Amino acid sequence: MTEHVISAESSPRKKLRLEGSTLNIAAGLLVFSAVFVFFSIKAPGFFTRINLIKNLLMPACIAAVISLGMTIVMNSGGVDLSISSIAGLAGLTSAAVSVVFDVGFFPMLVAALLIGALIGALNGALVAYGGISPFVVTLSVVFLAQGLQYLIALGAVSGTYLMLPREITRLGSQPYFVIGISALCVLFLYILMDRTVYGRYMRAVGTNIEAARFSGIRVRFFYWLSFVICGVYCAVGGILLTFSEGMSRVGSGESFLLDAFLLPILGNTIFGKFSVEGTVFGALFMYMIINGLFILGTPPEYIRIIKGGLLLAIILVSGIQKIRSGDEA
Repeated sequence: MTEHVISAESSPRKKLRLEGSTLNIAAGLLVFSAVFVFFSIKAPGFFTRINLIKNLLMPACIAAVISLGMTIVMNSGGVDLSISSIAGLAGLTSAAVSVVFDVGFFPMLVAALLIGALIGALNGALVAYGGISPFVVTLSVVFLAQGLQYLIALGAVSGTYLMLPREITRLGSQPYFVIGISALCVLFLYILMDRTVYGRYMRAVGTNIEAARFSGIRVRFFYWLSFVICGVYCAVGGILLTFSEGMSRVGSGESFLLDAFLLPILGNTIFGKFSVEGTVFGALFMYMIINGLFILGTPPEYIRIIKGGLLLAIILVSGIQKIRSGDEA
């Protein structure tokens, strides 16, 4: 009898949440379409194949891969301030391996992934098993990773940047390489988060850690695992960034820190949860705006202001949504 009453009471609330989520997605797609049409009309050269692929889709893919790392950490209830530093360190390490040992793509990729996984494992161990705040841990790793970047660069070439071999640069400039690897990353994480028990466990940890613990879920392990996956995705993003630029430098990737917060939160506001599809949508939407504004002549310094303002607006909207859902409950 009690279960029946609870089910009857919760069903209308669930229906309201689903309707609200559907409306948010429809509104997001409508705004996306409107902005796309606006730039296609007002920004000369926006609606061209080379601009849409080279200047919009490829940078959006790199930002999406790095932001997907933050997405899974946020999905588990954490946060990682070191993601851009991990991406930069992984890219620089791969470049140093190429310069010092004269190797090709796969050794460079392995070196980057190892760096990303190790730092992610360190972050996760200190947060999940050490009980230290993720803000404190990941902020400390920012300085650690930055110092390692200088150490590696100065040790490899006695400078602050490393040039990649021509064949690697040529590979990184190909849309099929950047977009293809990004698509594989998106597909893998979508299956993990939405189609496997491990993804459901990580979401349960982020939703209610005490309930997850009482349900027999290994809370600490899955919290740790989210940081490891985040580190690997940051490393992949660092590889894509390094290959596409044809070089790696100290501080590379730092501009993606704001994106890594903005894109998952934007996706959460529209799709109602931290999700792969939400982050990908946020990346396409954000980089469409950036690309269109650049074509219209907006100075680069205003782009960060716009990003920061958009992040504040999204957080405000998200807060209003939570207050409204609390009132409805």
